[in-house]
Amino acid sequence: MRKNNGTVKRLPNGLPFYGLGWVLVVGALAGCGTTSGQGVPAAGPPSAVHLDMEPIKIEATKDADGMHIEAFDAPELFEHAGSELSAKRFDEAIKAYAKLLKSFPESSYARPALYNLGLAQIGKKDWPAAIDSFKGLVERSPTHVDAKDSLFQLGACYAEQENWPASAEIFARLLDRSDLNADDHIEAIARRGFAQFNLGDIDTAEKTFRSAIAYKQRIESEERLGTDFYLAFSQYHLGEILHLRFRKAALRLPEAQLDRDLEEKAHLLLTAQRAYIDTIKFGNPAWASAAGFQVGSLYEELYDAFMNVPIPPELNAEQRVVYQDELHKKIRILLEKSLRWQRENLLMIERLGVTSDWADKSKLAYAKLLRLLDPKLPAGVEDTSKGPSQAPGPRQAPPPVPQPPLRGAPSPDGSAPVESEAVRRHVL
Repeated sequence: MRKNNGTVKRLPNGLPFYGLGWVLVVGALAGCGTTSGQGVPAAGPPSAVHLDMEPIKIEATKDADGMHIEAFDAPELFEHAGSELSAKRFDEAIKAYAKLLKSFPESSYARPALYNLGLAQIGKKDWPAAIDSFKGLVERSPTHVDAKDSLFQLGACYAEQENWPASAEIFARLLDRSDLNADDHIEAIARRGFAQFNLGDIDTAEKTFRSAIAYKQRIESEERLGTDFYLAFSQYHLGEILHLRFRKAALRLPEAQLDRDLEEKAHLLLTAQRAYIDTIKFGNPAWASAAGFQVGSLYEELYDAFMNVPIPPELNAEQRVVYQDELHKKIRILLEKSLRWQRENLLMIERLGVTSDWADKSKLAYAKLLRLLDPKLPAGVEDTSKGPSQAPGPRQAPPPVPQPPLRGAPSPDGSAPVESEAVRRHVL
């Protein structure tokens, strides 16, 4: 990108230019040495060098202060818009990119400007406008690498709108492309599984997430991944699927039925726990903290399930009180295991320096468990002898899914963007 600092712009060969889309023609003379009485050698046909420059547009506007002349070109608009985008001044970025696209629709800057326009619209959470921009780029340059990135952005925008069928279709379409690297392939699988998960097609989502893990195992000796985010993403959601099945498994009377139900529920707990532990093993801090919280939740949920089992109807009032007291004593260990997991998760979060909402959620869960295990502990008082804690607060909604790695805006020549130009792909 060229800066407009008032100096004369220069051609690639260093020569200055002052006009509109100059085509520089240089005639080459042959044999321009001294004469020796043999006459002047005949000149051959002149050779020409054609340099196609970006055009400059001049606009005249009139207001109360008189006539104003403005000259601008696509590189200047692109650089200005990029600065506004990096500074998160999305309205100004949108105006500048739109002006570039209107004034120079055939410029080499038009395609990246259209992509970046979509990014600015994402910044404003204007999902319909962003969808239109990325669709436009795909239609304009369907085989270009920017079209691939636009499809990723398009599928993510549909996800933000909770248009899961459209999101699933876009990522299925991406998986048919031949220009995906390993990271792209795993991301497309994971995002497609996420759409299926949110559509309630749990069995299909499970197969999709498992295929992401299987794909990594197939190619790990051939291609190194740039990020483990979407592998951890897939593994975490495998844990979520097993967690859902664990929640749905009821504990019922009579006692023979309760034994069978408990065996099934315990099996589901252990399989979900294993999936979450495998998530932690990927070492991605955001997903590890989410998985650690969920393991602690499994044991607390099993405790709640026991406490909600109907009391045998043949017991009288006094016997019912005794029954509940004895049950609480026997299953107290579940709360203790939950507490240990939340404490270990908080220690891991502190060690890794994670600042996600899952850290706050673990703190609240830890404080709640302390009070369940020790009802005499006053509300708002921390028990520092047992590890980190936080004063209790209202029950929070589930934290958002951790943000994915940064993906940068493209440059006109397709080269990699600098870090300041990188903008996140959004995902719920």
